[in-house]
Amino acid sequence: MNDSFASTVQRWLGRIVLVAAAVGGSAQAAVYRGVWDPAYGAPFTNLGWRGTADYFVPDTCLPGGTVDLDNTYDCAGAAIVTSAEVEFYDVNAGGQPTLATLVFDPQSLIIGTLRFVSGELTQLTTTNSNYLAPDADLSAFGVSWNTEFSLLFTLDGPRLAWRECYYSDYHYSTHHYPPKCASGLNDNQQFPATFTITQVPEPGTLALAALALLVLAPRRVRAALVARRT
Repeated sequence: MNDSFASTVQRWLGRIVLVAAAVGGSAQAAVYRGVWDPAYGAPFTNLGWRGTADYFVPDTCLPGGTVDLDNTYDCAGAAIVTSAEVEFYDVNAGGQPTLATLVFDPQSLIIGTLRFVSGELTQLTTTNSNYLAPDADLSAFGVSWNTEFSLLFTLDGPRLAWRECYYSDYHYSTHHYPPKCASGLNDNQQFPATFTITQVPEPGTLALAALALLVLAPRRVRAALVARRT
C-alpha cells in the first residue's frame, strides 16, 4: 500500500471516527444550512439563482470565538457539505416560480476554510462542484444548450460558475477536434449574494451525516485504489 493510498484510507477513517463521536455523545457537533437568493447578472440577464446547502461540522471545528479554521489541518477534513442545490427563476415573474433546478454532488464540494464569528459559522470556502446543465430550456435568459454550471463557496459568499464548451476546427497535427470553452462567474459586484448560515436543530441529521460518510468512504477508497493501480 503506497503512501497516497494509505493517507486516503486514514483520512476517511478519521472522518468516520470524528462524525461517529459527534453522533454518539457530543452536544457541540452541528448541522448548518446556508441560503442565498441573488440575480445572476451578465451574461444571463433577468435570471435569478436561489440556493440552499447543508453542512456538517464536528465539535473539533466549533471554536468559541472569531477565527478562520483550515478544514484539513484543524478538523482532519471532517467538515463536509451534505447537500447543495440551486433553483433558477425569472426575477421579473410574479411569484418567481422555479424554472430549473441543479442538484450538485456534495462530494465534489470539498471544504477548505471555515470562518467563525463569535462562535457562529458565517462563511466557508470550497472547491468547485461538478458541472451540471439546467433541466429546462433557459434560452430566453441567454443560457445556451451547452451551458453548464458549477457551484462554489468563497469568503464573499456562494458563486455560480458557468462554461460553454464546443469543438474547434480540426487539428491535422493531433488528428482531432480539440474542445474550446468560454467561462465566467455570476456578477457578485452588482448582485451580491446575501448569504445566511444558521444552525439546524435536528439531532437526527447528525446520524445521517455519519451514515453518509460510512457510505461514501468505500467509494473514495476504491477510487484511490484504482488510481494507484493505473
